[in-house]
Amino acid sequence: MTAHHSRTAASDLGLKTRYEREAAALRCEPSRAAHRATAHVRVAYGLACEVEHADRTLRVDLPGDEGGTASGPHPGQLMRASLGACLVMGYRLWAARLGIALDDVSLDIECEYDARGQLGLDADVQVGWQRVRIDVVLYGSAPEAELLRLAEHTHRLSPMLANLSPDVERVFRVRVAKPERFVPAMVTPSK
Repeated sequence: MTAHHSRTAASDLGLKTRYEREAAALRCEPSRAAHRATAHVRVAYGLACEVEHADRTLRVDLPGDEGGTASGPHPGQLMRASLGACLVMGYRLWAARLGIALDDVSLDIECEYDARGQLGLDADVQVGWQRVRIDVVLYGSAPEAELLRLAEHTHRLSPMLANLSPDVERVFRVRVAKPERFVPAMVTPSK
């Protein structure tokens, strides 16, 4: 067993324990399951906004060619980041909870949209994303069928995916790779 795999197995046990404990508590007291999350958003300058959450503040801006100053990620970048990160975290959490050996995961996300919709130029053009493509690679020693089941389970229970309009076509490509084929990126110190 590699050092990476033993760390993953130990952290998976911790994740499984934490979420199973939380699930058991919510089964006993379903009223504790309801949550509310808030953010305060205000203009910082121009089109740039400050988004304040309870534990952090985030700058959001548009690129220069769209009238912003590129002082932070734009809303589309944050939406892709939120969806992608939620899915990656979901694969890890559900792998731990379901006892499926998952060593690593990566994904690429691409969204397609037609700017005429949001600019009000064509009433027949959908506003926002029309299609999102998500290419996932699951690296694990579990049987391929188990890893594909993990992906389906994660997609079904992903809160960020559920927040997308049903009008957005979702295209998933899930690939499975054995850990021995996975070579982590090497970082070479600069001299």
